[in-house]
Amino acid sequence: MNLYHLANDPGRPVAPADWTMNVDSEKRGESVYFFADVQRDGVPVCRLAISGVASAQEAHRRLAVKARLWIDEYLSRSHGGNSESGSAE
Repeated sequence: MNLYHLANDPGRPVAPADWTMNVDSEKRGESVYFFADVQRDGVPVCRLAISGVASAQEAHRRLAVKARLWIDEYLSRSHGGNSESGSAE
């Protein structure tokens, strides 16, 4: 599912075209748990989840908005490649 152009969804921001997501679900007790695997150029980047939603269509819409917000925040971060912790002096 492309995130950059979803019909009938005014949610912003808009994700770049190289970002996509695949939505799936699992039955957990009495409710359904929906999750989206967010990918950039086909490479998995993160997984987002939602539960307590009345329909699959609403879950897809909410996950798309959630993914676009996450992508916007992710792209605004510095990605210097150094994820080591500094010394605690």
